[in-house]
Amino acid sequence: MLCESGYFDADWYLRRYPDVAHLGLDPLEHFLRFGGLLRRSPSAQFDTGFYVGKYGAVIDRRINPLLDFLVNGQSHGRLARPHQGRAALILVLSDAADLAGLQDRLADLKRFDQTVVLAPVGGRERAEAWLASRLAKASLFEQSGNLALDLVDIAASIRFREFDAICLAETEGSGLDHLPDGPDGIADLIGRFASEPQLSMLSNEAPEAPGDLPPRLRAALGLPPAGTVTADLTFARPRFWVRGVLLDVVIEAIDRSRIAETSETSMTDLIAAGCLAMSAANAPQPPGAAHPSDTTASDAQGQDMNISTVKKLFPKTAATMRALKPRGALDGAFGPNLKGWLAQIGDEVPRKATVRIGSHRLSALANAYRDDLKNAGINEGRHAFQILVPPEICDGKPREVELIDEASGATVARRTVTWARPERSYHDFQGFLKSSMTQPQIDAPFIEEDKRCFAQMEKIANELCRRAKALEDPPLVSVIMPMFNRETVVGTAIASVLAQTYGRFELIVIDDGSSDGSVAAVRAVADPRIRLIELDRNCGVTVARNAGLRQAQGEVIAYLDSDNAWDPRFLAAHVAALDRLPHADMIYSGALLFAGDSTVPHAIRYAHLNVALLENRNFIDNNVIVHRRAFLDRLGGFDESLRRFVDWDLALRATELGTVVSVPVLLCNYHYQRAENAITDDVTHLGHRDILRDKQAARRAAHLAMLGQAELTRPVAVVIPNWESLEDISECIEALDGRDWQGMLRIIVVDNASCAEVRAYLRAQHAAGRITHHQFEQNFGFTLAVNKGIELAGPGVDIVLLNNDAIAQPGAIQELQRACLARPDLGMAVPRQILPAGTKTLRTHVPFADEGCDCDVNISAHHRNIAHVPTFHDGGELELSYAAFFAVYIRHELIAEIGPLDAEYGRHYRSDRTYCDTMLSLTTYRMIYTPQSHFIHKLQKATDRMRDSGTRDDEFDLMFRRNQWDAGMAAELGYRTAPWDRV
Repeated sequence: MLCESGYFDADWYLRRYPDVAHLGLDPLEHFLRFGGLLRRSPSAQFDTGFYVGKYGAVIDRRINPLLDFLVNGQSHGRLARPHQGRAALILVLSDAADLAGLQDRLADLKRFDQTVVLAPVGGRERAEAWLASRLAKASLFEQSGNLALDLVDIAASIRFREFDAICLAETEGSGLDHLPDGPDGIADLIGRFASEPQLSMLSNEAPEAPGDLPPRLRAALGLPPAGTVTADLTFARPRFWVRGVLLDVVIEAIDRSRIAETSETSMTDLIAAGCLAMSAANAPQPPGAAHPSDTTASDAQGQDMNISTVKKLFPKTAATMRALKPRGALDGAFGPNLKGWLAQIGDEVPRKATVRIGSHRLSALANAYRDDLKNAGINEGRHAFQILVPPEICDGKPREVELIDEASGATVARRTVTWARPERSYHDFQGFLKSSMTQPQIDAPFIEEDKRCFAQMEKIANELCRRAKALEDPPLVSVIMPMFNRETVVGTAIASVLAQTYGRFELIVIDDGSSDGSVAAVRAVADPRIRLIELDRNCGVTVARNAGLRQAQGEVIAYLDSDNAWDPRFLAAHVAALDRLPHADMIYSGALLFAGDSTVPHAIRYAHLNVALLENRNFIDNNVIVHRRAFLDRLGGFDESLRRFVDWDLALRATELGTVVSVPVLLCNYHYQRAENAITDDVTHLGHRDILRDKQAARRAAHLAMLGQAELTRPVAVVIPNWESLEDISECIEALDGRDWQGMLRIIVVDNASCAEVRAYLRAQHAAGRITHHQFEQNFGFTLAVNKGIELAGPGVDIVLLNNDAIAQPGAIQELQRACLARPDLGMAVPRQILPAGTKTLRTHVPFADEGCDCDVNISAHHRNIAHVPTFHDGGELELSYAAFFAVYIRHELIAEIGPLDAEYGRHYRSDRTYCDTMLSLTTYRMIYTPQSHFIHKLQKATDRMRDSGTRDDEFDLMFRRNQWDAGMAAELGYRTAPWDRV
């Protein structure tokens, strides 16, 4: 049934899914057993994913989707593909006067979903007026004199493949004869294309094939003997119907320079390329008609032919392939890489390319998936590439780049690209560790600042390996390796485990319902430490890993994916790190990143643990995670509701439920684009990222609610300098006043001459006893307002300085106090400063962050404010050298020692920086950052309002640009203007 239906094309299926050949099954058998389950399409005429997605609620999931369609779907009017039944008309006017003759056929023309009219030169205005009143939705193009080139131009605006049938008709002579009278006749022809997938083309004129065809093949195609004069189906005489996707292929094959040299181009010239099949419109055949390859020459006369049949009759030659021009583009620099794509439309096989950059010739294989390519009709989207350029090219100079298709030798694209010279913010290992907390990925080319740090990571790895050798009772490690259709790469992953210098391990390989030779590849490796678990169907990587965890016998658990590999020292270094860090429940390290099978890394990824950044974007891959078996009792394994982002989810829950420690070593080789079914290339489950974030946000809210129940241990005054922004200041106060502080917290708002509405609100809050309000009649700026608030708080009271657009989350004040008073040498504590998603300065502070998600920026690449980090870091509190005073806790002992902020030389800003420097240089106090305290920073709406107001040239410039006092204010306050500040 499937073969006779025309909806299964074995050749197309093998090209589209090259892994089928490795299994050794007949393509039809593979499709019936596995293809439907994997949502694979049997041909270009049946879209399995579309069918299941559209009719999933009513189809029988127990049978193959195509079988369901043939048995039930067709009779119920279900569609086999998204654009089934759509038709377009391309009407070529021989003369503008022909428009009058179309009046009687207007109803016929409206039957088409899209009409394109090609008007002759000089007839555009008349055609435009006629269309405007009768076919308003039609598209108008002007003829160039060569229809082939006109179709190329039309294809730039209209995607032919979105129509089942396209009718090309001319108004001259009998050109409209193949356009039946009446909508019913047209509907019948369109219906044939919709319901007969083996039908490619219809015409009332017999096609003329190339003259050198053998007589038997001419007869098989239903052509007259050689030498007989026939009407050729040329672009010069458009009188035929063609399937849209095939016309798209023909247009892509056109060589503009060659076409321009001739007035006519034959459609049948392209038969030898396997592009088209033909049949007579006046000899319709029922679905399932025998194909010429299955019949005698005489039986084949006039029958429909499908694409596969024609391709078998006319093998592709080198000359033919050169006639089919590939398409591609250079997308430009991506760090030290070059991105692009290369494809032959209609051919799913990955293409090899040469990239020429000056004297450098680089090889690329275009086989990676990109969603934008599929959406643009570039086959199924699997034709992208990314290659690493030589280090010497990354010098900031523009270079001409050429993309060459190896099969045809054609230059497909050219572009000028500039690769920036690498710059680093660090010079030593401590600087590297600090930098990694906001920028975990370092792209090649690696410079000396990188290499000295990587060398230190090697020293740490070797030292840990020596420690592992000295262990008296080394623990058993269970290595969990899921796989699904990884026949070609799983052997390399297994070999890297067997090569470990730490030999006390078991390797548990979980086959997740593979349909290729993956299981045989594992069984071929004879080692008693390997255990194979076979799942009866594909359940996803989370289910597979959990199945392995249930069988694990080791005290330590490690994970390796079947398309990646470990350095031989990986297990030894990580077992020793767990021994060195007895408080750690889980550890993780870094990885070298490779593109495909390249042996040269294009980047390294390592991040010293920054929990706030981890909540924004993942930087911990499963391949570098190692944890104690006992931790699973709290962790609970992998979340089986997720198909993607499962390593991120595991890492997040681990930081919440236990102690996670970062170990700065690079002992994992992570490969992108090495396996065809890599999870990172699968866009199907991108929505699971939102599911993960929603679950994490709910857990965080519960945790903060618990922190919010704590009480303060000594009095605190929250000082809020304010100017305007009623919405912000009211939200700020509401967040603080939402609980009973038992008299331990006081809110002081010092207002800098806001409008009457804001003043009235603050007076009302003061009268209600919720705040202490002090009103300035001039805008003195941030610092003087803060100092007035400190004065009003009185001695012996700790101070929290807070922007009026800072929103305290539950437990934020309590956690600041706990952190600051935990050690006698701590003078200040700062929280997470969480910028909302989309904030324009977010990546200025955290370059690695996902701007589409909230992120803490108090650990800042811009400020470079981490004072010191330990070699092994648990993501907890850190000493900082500086943090902006949008939210800061200051113990009263520090204020008593160094006084309030410096308003004289820092009217609006700078005073927070000098206060930190004063503390660090003149006292023994230090500043601590605690990720347990959360404040949301809405970012200076008041400042924006002043910037946009009419006072920008005077007050704004003085306060926000020059940060100075005018002469009158300075004299009134007793401030001097320093000589260095007069310029």
